[in-house]
Amino acid sequence: MTQRKLIESENFTEIIPQIDKEAAREKGPGRPPYWEMIFWWTRKPLISARAFTAAALLPEDVPMTEFKRMVRLTDNTRPPHNLLPITNGRFKEFTVLDPFAGFGSIPLEAKRLGVGKVIASDLLPTAYIFLKAVLEYPKYGKKLVEDVKKYGEEMLKSIEEDVKELYGDTTGYVGTWEVKCPHCGNYTPLVNQWWLLKLDKGGGKGYERLVYMKPEKQGNSIRIRVVDLNKELNKKTIKAEVNESDGTKYEVPEGNIEAKNSYARCLICNNVFPGKGDKWYVKEALREWNENYERFLNGEITLGELRSSKARPKLLVKFKGRSKDLDFEEITDDDEKMFWDSFEKLKEVDINKIPIENLAPYGTIRISTWGTDKFFKMFNARQLIIFSKVVDYLNKLYDENDEYKKAVLTYLAIAFLNHIRHNCFFTSIDPSRKFIAHTLAFRRLGFTWNWVEINPLADVIGSLRRSLDHVIEGLEYLIQTNSDSKIEVLNVDINELNLPEKVDVIITDPPFADDVPYPEVSDLYYVWLKRVIPMPYRTQWEELIPKDIGVEEGRAKVFGNNTGTYDDFREKLAKAFGKLSNFLKDDGLLVTFYNHTSTEAWVSLLYAGWYYSKFKITAVHAVTTEDETRITAQNTTISLDKSMVIVWRKKAEGQKLLQEVRKEAISTVSDYVSTMVQKGKLKLSTDTYIEVLGKVLSVFTKYEKLAGLKGEREKAVEELITNHVYPATVQSIIEGLSKGVGVTISDPYAAYYILVKLLIPRPEKGVRKIDKTSLTFFSLTGNLDFKDLQDNGIVKADKDSISLAEPNQAAKETLEVISELEKLLDKKALLGDYNFSNPVQVFHYLEYIALKSKDKLKEEIEKLREKTRFVDEALAIAKIFAKVLDEKDVEKEPSKRISGEEKTGILRWTK
Repeated sequence: MTQRKLIESENFTEIIPQIDKEAAREKGPGRPPYWEMIFWWTRKPLISARAFTAAALLPEDVPMTEFKRMVRLTDNTRPPHNLLPITNGRFKEFTVLDPFAGFGSIPLEAKRLGVGKVIASDLLPTAYIFLKAVLEYPKYGKKLVEDVKKYGEEMLKSIEEDVKELYGDTTGYVGTWEVKCPHCGNYTPLVNQWWLLKLDKGGGKGYERLVYMKPEKQGNSIRIRVVDLNKELNKKTIKAEVNESDGTKYEVPEGNIEAKNSYARCLICNNVFPGKGDKWYVKEALREWNENYERFLNGEITLGELRSSKARPKLLVKFKGRSKDLDFEEITDDDEKMFWDSFEKLKEVDINKIPIENLAPYGTIRISTWGTDKFFKMFNARQLIIFSKVVDYLNKLYDENDEYKKAVLTYLAIAFLNHIRHNCFFTSIDPSRKFIAHTLAFRRLGFTWNWVEINPLADVIGSLRRSLDHVIEGLEYLIQTNSDSKIEVLNVDINELNLPEKVDVIITDPPFADDVPYPEVSDLYYVWLKRVIPMPYRTQWEELIPKDIGVEEGRAKVFGNNTGTYDDFREKLAKAFGKLSNFLKDDGLLVTFYNHTSTEAWVSLLYAGWYYSKFKITAVHAVTTEDETRITAQNTTISLDKSMVIVWRKKAEGQKLLQEVRKEAISTVSDYVSTMVQKGKLKLSTDTYIEVLGKVLSVFTKYEKLAGLKGEREKAVEELITNHVYPATVQSIIEGLSKGVGVTISDPYAAYYILVKLLIPRPEKGVRKIDKTSLTFFSLTGNLDFKDLQDNGIVKADKDSISLAEPNQAAKETLEVISELEKLLDKKALLGDYNFSNPVQVFHYLEYIALKSKDKLKEEIEKLREKTRFVDEALAIAKIFAKVLDEKDVEKEPSKRISGEEKTGILRWTK
């Protein structure tokens, strides 16, 4: 009989909140130092990688105190990743594989755990080089650190004269694009926001820096004036963003560009530029600049003709100093001259030292629609000149036959790449945090306004000097991770990967459909890296996209054969899971981190893992893996800062009727939920949904075939998930809550309202927001749609969002809550003319009565029983909320009153 592992046990489930807490800390202020070396997407917290890897190798009967001590969950004063695990050689006989290793969090922790052999593989050459730096090269120890410092200083010294000539004593510049107005013929800068620094001290204590730009018309040109409120008001802390002092009003102007709406306004004549979409005048002008930039470097036009383009880069202000202490100054004629003179100097640079390769010509690379079709066009002339000098220096260090020199060179190249992502036309200003938002801050390369250019030798985030410091700090951290593990780093497509022996555990972070188009966006690194370390391809996107497992619809336009579609993704992922099944020992585990909530993505995963490869799911856990403050986490309710850690085994067997399996799942899982409610251990959140979903999946996927399942292949899986798995998950939670509290909920609208209230976090003010994914996830029937929910008063919609029809959480006093409930009720109901269509409406009415006229509650319930069949279910909602709803929720108190904690209400009135 196959022995269960700790990761599959309920004991392990109980410490997930502790792992989650440490993972969240690690994605925030407790970040591992080596993460600052270079940016990579979707890096998993080291404590998650460590805990799940260890739990996948250990038997289920390992005492949890021993496990927590092993992975260092017992010391809360320091993030666990700062402490080496205590394993005493326990894992030296095992082999662990991560076939989608990325930046290497998972194999790094397998290495620290002392796993006998750790195999890390990735399709992309860029990821392969980074994996060598994270996993393999730290073996050279302190000598490597010293040599990286030595050669790093030489690298900085080699560009000193050029930097002085091109930047003078300036730390950097803020620039944007200026466009020749078609109405008045003058150039006007286009600025989306005029803030430079807006540093909030937090806790309502005001701002420690407030600095913005102010455009002033002077004849036919625009002067950009710097307004530093700390200096103007002679204050270290300023209370508000907009101030009036001594009769002077300080107000930040509005931007004059909004690209998504094809809106731009001339600051000189105040006219709006014509056109829309691709025919928008501004976009056409930027395309002309990019065409002329290339023609200029080819010697086809003069610098004067280049400067006469309808669009051109414009310096707004310059700055000196560091971080929050930056001082901003106006641009001078000498600054302008220095900037434009560098374009002539660029002609002297060896063309092989700068990236002339093409960017992917479709939607993934959004800057391509603006004419930035080649990588060199992402940079201005002096950036390219300095970068070429760095390439020159690094080329001299390269030695094909000296692996140690390759290691030193790799870390210097990483510092160089980190500088590049902070220093191009597609950076932007982040006034409230680090000032510079790097080029890869979004999932795609997007066109930006208000770019930042920095002196490579300055002491600011993103400079080459500071990037080198980060690399050294990261390397010092990494050499402490050395162990006796045998490390193997491979650069290979998973479908071409061959292993001499089967592995004990595969733990990986597989592709998430349309999450990040890795070949295209990481080419920003690749086209520079290949100029330092020989690489096999012109670009990654041109060579590797036919092999890449990802969704990007634009790919089909170039490569055909449905490349980049969900069908293509699904089939490639399925083949990959088939290979993983072949790599895995019969009693081994496959553990996947899955950070996607769309139904299509889930269909692809279940199709690949269960339908195609015959894996069965034995456990699912939810753990923080992403930064919840990032751009892509906004406007979602099933929080994407969580990954679903899914445990798979070989193999699903047998056949059973689908409806019987559904009943089995609901019965088994609802009993678990009920038990947790009765023990007071059920902490409701989005994690609860994920955990219950996993338990439901473990029942459905243990069977190879489900008789009665409609459709074939992906259609069958879609049918299973949408109409059986999601509804069974919801029903398990609802029945579990009902049994745990001692009531019955059968109405789909009541179930939906309960789920949203209990699983989506309570906002401090306003109401709970629901995204379209949640509309599907929380459906009891599988076909409850938005319009139906809206018509029945469960949700509301405006232009930008969908929200729950609940009282505003900002209401504090009883009269305020009553007023909020009145807004939810039909005016006729308030006058006694009942016309309720579901239990939620009855519940809101009873809340209103319970707060306004509690002594009339019995009378109203009796009246309602004669008019509607929804009374008992409305009372059931109240009892569930009285038991498990957030204590601060405005519906908690009326629910308590209705449910009768003093032997009134539901205890008296429920039949």
